[in-house]
Amino acid sequence: MRHLSFLTSTCLGISLLCGPSVVAETAAGAPPAKAEVEALIDQAQTWLLSKQQADGAFVPGNHFVIGITGLAAEALSRQPKGIPADDARMAKTFALLKSSQQPDGGIYNKDEGLGTYGTSITLMAFVAAGKIDQEKEFVKKAQGYLFGLQAKQGKNKGGIGYDQDDGPDAQDVPNTSFGAQALKASGVPSSDEHLQEAIKFLEKCQNLSSVNKAPWVNNDGGCVYNPNESKAGGSFQEDPAKPADPNAKLTSTGSMTYSLLSTYLALDLKTDDPRVAAALGYVKKNYRFDANPGMAAGNEHQGLFYYYAFMSKTMELLKAKDLDVAEGKKADWRADLFKAIKDQAKVVPVGDAKGAMWMNDANRWGEGMPHLATCYMLKALKAIDASL
Repeated sequence: MRHLSFLTSTCLGISLLCGPSVVAETAAGAPPAKAEVEALIDQAQTWLLSKQQADGAFVPGNHFVIGITGLAAEALSRQPKGIPADDARMAKTFALLKSSQQPDGGIYNKDEGLGTYGTSITLMAFVAAGKIDQEKEFVKKAQGYLFGLQAKQGKNKGGIGYDQDDGPDAQDVPNTSFGAQALKASGVPSSDEHLQEAIKFLEKCQNLSSVNKAPWVNNDGGCVYNPNESKAGGSFQEDPAKPADPNAKLTSTGSMTYSLLSTYLALDLKTDDPRVAAALGYVKKNYRFDANPGMAAGNEHQGLFYYYAFMSKTMELLKAKDLDVAEGKKADWRADLFKAIKDQAKVVPVGDAKGAMWMNDANRWGEGMPHLATCYMLKALKAIDASL
């Protein structure tokens, strides 16, 4: 998960640390009240809108401007409680995103790159705002850019990396997930050869020997960052591993497994598909909210908000309310995830109103930036709300 690792730990001048303290709950509790969820959504949107810049961006300076602005546009546009695209504030943001399309079709700033994220997130924002049909040429060019990023040969064939100049082995699960889900949401059918190749790449990252014959597979059903590296705290060496070598097997993580699982589901794989069933088995066995499952000791909070966001995306696609978890117990993911999100919210004044923001005490992958973390949490809250 190299993604967002370039972001600094200064958190754009905000020094508050807000770490997770929620432990897993394995008994199905009552879901949260819809009014309570929507009150927190209102506060999150109030804080996020207060950070909008004069040009429509949602982050100052040059820190992943297009990516975070696109995430904010998607989160704010999503229903329930979505802000209409013709609202003056949203119109300004969508104009900025549209003007950021480069001649190659990618949507990014030349100085920062990260074309896959900028393009994929912007497409998802236009989908959430109902603007896809109005911007057909813009969308087609963006889709073509993502098609062009896919590896056409080699062991990572079908995978997507960060930019056009990435090497032959630079493809990974997060970029591929963002790209594939954006292509599907913006109108590319799951039967398209590009999306089918993306599924084949994801199989190479799943800990499942029925589809992945790599020597590092341990059959827990989960997913790693790419075919050579876990990002849980170690990496697999391509040289033949010795039996005592701790890198002989790659460790799955919750964040990558939900990224894989949500992409499988978005591309129309069903729950009885062995790949989906195995990934579901992993997340049910590792159901928790105090840590990103699989991360090494000392790294447990890294990627935690990405984990929350993609968990909620997966549950939304599954239309699930309860999950069978450890020891035959059921858990209501909406109750448990909302508790985790609420407990970590920092309520702050925004003029005469109250706003809510989040930031991870582990800043890896940019989650120490409240602008990014709050977008993740707003999307998760809206998925919870939609399920109630």
